[in-house]
Amino acid sequence: MDATDPTPMPVTPTEAASLVILRGPVDAPDVLLGRRRDTARFMPGYFVYPGGAVDAPDIALADSDWPGSRFHAAAIRETWEEAGVSLARPGTLDADLVTLDPCFSALNAMGLRPAAEALQYIARAITPATSPIRFDTRFFLTGTDDMHGTATAIGELPEVVWMPVVTALSSTKLSGVTKFVLGEALSLWQRGEGLIEPSRPVRVYTYEHGARLIRRESQSDGLA
Repeated sequence: MDATDPTPMPVTPTEAASLVILRGPVDAPDVLLGRRRDTARFMPGYFVYPGGAVDAPDIALADSDWPGSRFHAAAIRETWEEAGVSLARPGTLDADLVTLDPCFSALNAMGLRPAAEALQYIARAITPATSPIRFDTRFFLTGTDDMHGTATAIGELPEVVWMPVVTALSSTKLSGVTKFVLGEALSLWQRGEGLIEPSRPVRVYTYEHGARLIRRESQSDGLA
């Protein structure tokens, strides 16, 4: 770019992860959503899935013998922080990991560990290069079998609700990318065995030259 060109360089997207939790009948489930504050810098007032940026504790957990990636860890930790529920199974973490984050410590005290095995990677979305705040987010899907706690409005989300998927898909308070991910989640939820197939590709919602682009990539590439 020429030194006199006023066009700003695109912001590098922050790695992030979100968790889509469904419950109820396969053909008409509810989804757990949280409403962002009206004063939030990113998507103010919109309903979103619990989630957030990948942090150092997530990377440390992924670098241990824990069976998930940093994105699995971030999705579980952020859901605990924002909605008061955890995806966990019986077990413990190494002592040096327990002290890294309050989520890990709280679960360990209950004889639980974050359950990466309960999450299925279903979609990825990258904020347009023109946005001043950008995320490269991996979305995971799970049910409530491994969910501990009751969904509660805490942290950054002043409202947390179970909303019928059909209502969410028609709401003006969900962004296009949130609805895209929910459509992916519902389709895979209804496919059953297809959801856990490791060769299943993941669709990536992104932009190229200002136009929306949806491409496919392998699950392993997306979680690298």
